Amino acid sequence: MRSLRWLIVQIGLPLAVIYAFPWVFNNGYYIHMAQTFLITYIVIVGLNLLVGLSHQLSLGHVGFYAIGAYLTAIIGKTLGLNFFVSILLGSLVAAAFGAVVALLSLRSKGPYLAMVTIAFGELIGIISNRWIDVTGGPAGYFPNAASFFGYTLQPYEYMWFIGLLAVLFTAGISNIFKGRFGRTFTALGNSEVASEVLGVNVRGWKILLAISAFMAGAGGGLFAHQNGFISSSSFEFHQSILFITGVIIGGAGTKWGPVVGTAIIVLLPQWFSKYVDYHLFIFGGILLLCLLLLPNGVVGELSKLPLLRKWLGRGDRNERKLELNKAAPLMELPEAKDGTILELGKIRMQFGGLKAVDDVDIEIKGGTVHGIIGPNGSGKSTMVNVLSGVYMPTGGSIVWQGKNITKFAPHQIAKHGITRTFQNLQLFNELTVIQNVLIGFHRHFRSGFLANLVHTAKVSREEKEFYNKAYDLLRIVGLEDRAHETAADLSYGEQRLVEVARGLALQPSLLILDEPAAGASNVEIDKINDVIRRLKKSGLSIILVEHHMEIVMNICDTITVLDFGKKLCEGTPEFIQNHPKVIEAYLGGEEVNELVRGKKSIG
Repeated sequence: MRSLRWLIVQIGLPLAVIYAFPWVFNNGYYIHMAQTFLITYIVIVGLNLLVGLSHQLSLGHVGFYAIGAYLTAIIGKTLGLNFFVSILLGSLVAAAFGAVVALLSLRSKGPYLAMVTIAFGELIGIISNRWIDVTGGPAGYFPNAASFFGYTLQPYEYMWFIGLLAVLFTAGISNIFKGRFGRTFTALGNSEVASEVLGVNVRGWKILLAISAFMAGAGGGLFAHQNGFISSSSFEFHQSILFITGVIIGGAGTKWGPVVGTAIIVLLPQWFSKYVDYHLFIFGGILLLCLLLLPNGVVGELSKLPLLRKWLGRGDRNERKLELNKAAPLMELPEAKDGTILELGKIRMQFGGLKAVDDVDIEIKGGTVHGIIGPNGSGKSTMVNVLSGVYMPTGGSIVWQGKNITKFAPHQIAKHGITRTFQNLQLFNELTVIQNVLIGFHRHFRSGFLANLVHTAKVSREEKEFYNKAYDLLRIVGLEDRAHETAADLSYGEQRLVEVARGLALQPSLLILDEPAAGASNVEIDKINDVIRRLKKSGLSIILVEHHMEIVMNICDTITVLDFGKKLCEGTPEFIQNHPKVIEAYLGGEEVNELVRGKKSIG
C-alpha cells in the first residue's frame, strides 16, 4: 500500500502535470520555458545532493554541464547514435570527470574545494572556447535533432521526455536522501574522522561528486538538443553561480528546495524582463534579500513552521513508520577472546621535535577494561588517535590478534572490529539520535547504490532490521525516548551516550572510550558509569581513557599511566593508587605535597 502511494505521489502526479502542461499552455514560449525549467532543475537537484548532504561546495558545475553538452552533441553527430544513448554516454563521462576531481581534492574542504571546482570549470570553459576544430568555439556547434529511431521529437514531446527524466531523477535522489546513502553522505559532511572510525571509506564515498556531475552532464546533454545549437558562451562561470544560487535560495538539503530554487532563478528574470534596464538589478536585489532574510533558504525557513515542518522538513517520518521490536534489547558483540588481543610495541608519535608518545609498550587482554590515565599533556589522546588510525605512528608496531595493523587507515581498523568515541564530541548533529546510531552499522549493510536508488524490498528489510537494532542500543544506554530528536539538542552527557551506542553498532571486539564522562553532570556520570559496567559484564574489551579516577579505579582491571609521552607504570588499580611515581606525576612531588599540607614555606 505504501509503495503504491509512493508511486502515485512521487511519479504519477508529477508526470500527469507535465503531460497536461502543453495542453493547458499551448504556446511555444511557455513550452520552451518549461524545458529550461526542467533542465535547470535536473542540474540543481544533483547539486543539492552534493551541497545539502555532504556540504561540499562546487562552483565549477558548469564544467560537467559543458562536458555533457558537447559529448552528447559530438557523439550523436559523429557516430549517429540515438540521442538518448549519446546523453547517457555524455553523462557517464561527466561523472568520470567528477570522480577524478573528487579524488584530486580529497583533502580539500569548504572554500578550498570550491576553488578546485572553479579551476576545473574554468579549464573546461577555456577548452570549449579554444578547441575550435572539435567544439566550434564561440561560433558554436550544431548537434543533430533529438530523435528516436528516425522520429524527430516535437518541442512538447521533448518537454515530456525531459520531464520524465526529471521525475525519475527526483525519485532516485529522494530514495538516496532517506536511506543509508543519504545518512552516510550527511555524516561525511558533519565529521569525516568520526565516519572513518565507524568503517566509512571517505576516499570511496567522496564519489558523491560523481553522482552530482552525472546529473549536470545529463542537464548539459538535454540543453544541447533544446535549441540545436551550443557555443562556449553558454558555459561561462556565471552559470555555475546560478546553479549554486538555486540550491542555496531554495534550501540546501531539502526535498522541495530545488523546485523553489529553480523557479526563482529561471522564472524571476522572465517576469522582470520587460524592465530591460533594471531587470538584472531587481533580480539581484531579490536574491540578496533571500540570502539575508532566509539563511536556510525559502524551504529551509518555511520548514521551521509547525504546520509545514512535517511536509517540508527532512524529518524522520519514514523512521516513525517502522515497527519497533519491544522485546528485551539485545547487544550483538563478537565472542570475547582470552589472552592478549592487542600489542603496542615501542609506539612513538612525533610532531616535529615533540615526542607526544615515546616508545610505549602496552598489552590489552581480551574481555578486560584497560585504563590509560595521566596528567594533561601526557599523550593519552595521541595514543587513542594512534590506536584508531587517525594518526599513523612514526615508530613502533600495532598488532591486533596477530595481524600488524600499524599502517591501517581508520576505516580498515574499524573493519577489524576496533572503534572509538571522542574526547571532543564528534556527533553527526544534523541527524537524529537513531540515525547517528545507524551510521555505526555502516559496514553491516549489504545493499548497494543501485538497490538504494530504486529502494528495493531488500533495502526496506535492511532498514527495518538495523533500525530495530539501533533502537535496542538506545534502550541499553537509556535514550530510547530521545531517538527521533536531533542529536545536537541533547545534553552533553546524553550526547556522550549516543557516541557509545553508535560505537556499539559497529559490533566491535574492542571499544576505545576517550573521556566518556568529560563535561557530564553527576547524574549523567552515574549513567555513563552504569553503561560501562554493563559493557564490561557482557565481555566487551574496552580501553578507557578518563580523568574521573573513581570510574577508572572501580571499573578497570589494568591501568597504564603515561607522563610526558612515556609509560610511567602499569598494574592493578590498587597498585596504581599507591605508586609513588603516579602520586608525584599527579600531585607534583613531595615538595608540593608538603606545601599543600602547610609544612613548607615559600621563599
